[in-house]
Amino acid sequence: MDDKLIPAHVFFARWFIRIRWVAIFILVASNFIVKNLFGISIQDEPIYILALILLALNILHAVILKRIIISGGSKVIAKIKQEIHFQIITDLIILTLILHYSGGIENPVLLFFFFHMIIASSIFSTLQSYIHAAFTLLLVALLAFFECYSVIPHYHLEGFGNPDLYENTFFIYVTGFIYACSAILVVSLSHMIISRSIKSEETYVKSNLQLENKDRLKNEYVLRVTHDIKGHLAAILSCLEVIRSRIAGPLNEVQEEFTNRAFERTELLTVFVKNLLNLTKKRLQKDLEFEEFIFKDLINKVIIPIQTLARDKSIEVNIFVDSTIQVITGNPFTLEELYSNLLLNAVKYTPPHGHIELTVRNRDDHIITEISDSGIGIPKEDLSKVFDEFYRASNVTKDTRTGSGLGLSIVKQIVDNHKGKIWITSELGVWTKVTLSLPKNPMQIPAESILYPDLF
Repeated sequence: MDDKLIPAHVFFARWFIRIRWVAIFILVASNFIVKNLFGISIQDEPIYILALILLALNILHAVILKRIIISGGSKVIAKIKQEIHFQIITDLIILTLILHYSGGIENPVLLFFFFHMIIASSIFSTLQSYIHAAFTLLLVALLAFFECYSVIPHYHLEGFGNPDLYENTFFIYVTGFIYACSAILVVSLSHMIISRSIKSEETYVKSNLQLENKDRLKNEYVLRVTHDIKGHLAAILSCLEVIRSRIAGPLNEVQEEFTNRAFERTELLTVFVKNLLNLTKKRLQKDLEFEEFIFKDLINKVIIPIQTLARDKSIEVNIFVDSTIQVITGNPFTLEELYSNLLLNAVKYTPPHGHIELTVRNRDDHIITEISDSGIGIPKEDLSKVFDEFYRASNVTKDTRTGSGLGLSIVKQIVDNHKGKIWITSELGVWTKVTLSLPKNPMQIPAESILYPDLF
């Protein structure tokens, strides 16, 4: 089974741990209510002790699961399955003991055993599912027979039901038969449904892997082609520059105009190819070189050329960087590109005499950046597409359509590589704000915590 199926098993293991916290609270609360409000006789001290044991076991399960996920490896699925198996077995034993001290088969809690059978059949093989069901039935049968034949004492729920029910062998055999048939039916149906679901998931994962492989091949092809095109464009620019400089001879006005047009268009195409090459490299690059650097130095380096461009358009630029942000870990070269692209966009789409604000705040193990401008804004229907490759907003005027449409795609790729998040809000014709959250150390954030931030 592929490693991409891990989250399904993590979900069940996490569900067990979460539901157990609730079960512990309900167990203690119901024990108190039943005895003190309803006057039903119950062995409260053993049940409180079992609640403490269950609490300790749940802490142990959470620690074991966390270590398994962090350790990773090729056997992580098998280890998670073993942990779930351990959880189910301990739960069934504790549940049987609780049942014993709270009325035995007289207690409706007997039905709770079915939940564990369903979960077991959704994770394990058919044989293992029936083994879990058989173990459950064995525990219930032993409890019923041991109490019926006075091997162990019976703790009756006085005031709740028939006090002699546990001694009625006819009732025990008939109820046991129905209970066993129901257990087999539950396991069979749930296993069949879950098996079909897992097969569908496996098909989806295989298809997704095939698409990822095709995407990788496409990116490699684009990388080679754009690299070759970049070389040819550099040669064309060199030749045009020679002609424009009149080294090869004088030019008349018409020749000079067409030469300048060709040079400008080729220069734009060169920038476009460079951006496409840059984005493709980032998509193919799996392991970034992270290092520690002073964040404020990076911002100071980025902001100098931005302020020059803003000054030419009479745009006011306000900067605030939280002084508590010192050294962070990341790739300073790509992060410099990220901030440059976002600020250049803000200058580009903000009309003269507008204003731009860059705010960076410290928040626990992340830094939160907001870049807002008083520019042309983005239509609501375009907000979900701005990070798509080659996409240009519908309200961008013709004279500003000189970009490649790859800037925000590159930004999104850099944010993803740093395990961060980015989103844009805007009001058409009034303002645009880009917000991004970057971890101070991406290497300390495991992949599963991104998929399941509330796992622990």
